[in-house]
Amino acid sequence: MYRKKPSGKVFSTARFLIPLLVLVLLILAGRAFVNAPEALGYLQQFTISQAPASSSQQAVNFLKGKTASLSWIQGSDCQSGISAYLASAVANPSAALVGTGWVNPLDGSLNSSSKNDCMPGSSSMDNVIALIHSKGGMAYLTITMDTDATWSWQQAAAYIDHASSNSTYITPIVNEVVRGHYDGVIMDLEGVDHTYPNIQQLFANYNQRVRSAMQSLHRPYGIALLHKLSDDDAYFNLNAFENWHLLGRSADFIVIMAVDQSYLTPGPTASVAWLSQLLAYTLQTMPNMLPHIIWELPLYGNTWHWANGGWVFDGDVTFADAQQTIGQLLPSQIDTSASNLKDSYSPHVEYTDSSGVLHSLWYFNGIGLYNTIVGFWTVLAQEPQFANSHAKLAIAVWWRTTAEPEDFWSHLDTLY
Repeated sequence: MYRKKPSGKVFSTARFLIPLLVLVLLILAGRAFVNAPEALGYLQQFTISQAPASSSQQAVNFLKGKTASLSWIQGSDCQSGISAYLASAVANPSAALVGTGWVNPLDGSLNSSSKNDCMPGSSSMDNVIALIHSKGGMAYLTITMDTDATWSWQQAAAYIDHASSNSTYITPIVNEVVRGHYDGVIMDLEGVDHTYPNIQQLFANYNQRVRSAMQSLHRPYGIALLHKLSDDDAYFNLNAFENWHLLGRSADFIVIMAVDQSYLTPGPTASVAWLSQLLAYTLQTMPNMLPHIIWELPLYGNTWHWANGGWVFDGDVTFADAQQTIGQLLPSQIDTSASNLKDSYSPHVEYTDSSGVLHSLWYFNGIGLYNTIVGFWTVLAQEPQFANSHAKLAIAVWWRTTAEPEDFWSHLDTLY
């Protein structure tokens, strides 16, 4: 899962490689083990519904608290995530958890990440679920797959194919929701072979089945979508397996990953202008879902260095790390013509290190991210589908950590 870890997210080194046209023949390892007996009853009675979310249901209904916000906490950074969450949980209690919903594509079983550090001597995140509930929030199970290191894109596509018609593959998701007392599910599969036959329809069918299972449990269901500006944009090889028109009818709400705007050249991780382009594509493909969309924004920045006549993407940088880097720079190292540390939206600096290598660093501070949200809300409020629904702007943030800009939450709370 690319976005869901500090060392690599949507834009991995393989982002522009066209998946090989080889379909992997999977040998099913057997039916998924059923941990909760009552789960079978739920699966036997659900029927697929393709209806969009009710007009009376707004994205804010899926997020409890003063603000319509969703924090993402990942198991591998759990202790830091919990600390950051507690600092803003009074007004922002809802969270999605990444750590117990890792899919094995061979049989559909779910696994807890061995890197989870939420509880000593355990890979469980049950303590985080209990914490979220104690703060009055909703805890969402994030379903994802490690196609960055463990599984291939072809295996991910084949899993979707099997799960789109076989309820056995849905059973583990239902089991974990029941067992862990999750309040809902967010599907976040990434790294899927877009050349797999009929993958867009298969992915929609799969989501419809999971959504129907969640309806039987009376839990809301959401899908996290990779950012897309057109049907065939610059990131086609990453996002082409997702058909927004079909998926907009396959969930109660949608999370749009409005992160990682810049990659080839230095720039902001998200900007008002880019968010407006995402909005335009949303209106083109799933306008009725507009009041039911959660816009995921980054609490981090990115860095680049210059080599062989071009910029090379280095990866994510937290707010704390950005501040440390900037604090160590001498004035003579900074290219003032290409830097603006007081930018109202995304502060940035271009500098030369002690080895003579040129770097560019862009990041969000609290007020910059807040200004971006306010600017986008102004654009969003002009759309009748949103304004007439009387919905709040619902946001999610990736990811919660003590290295985030702490003052962001106090700014966000003033929005509502």
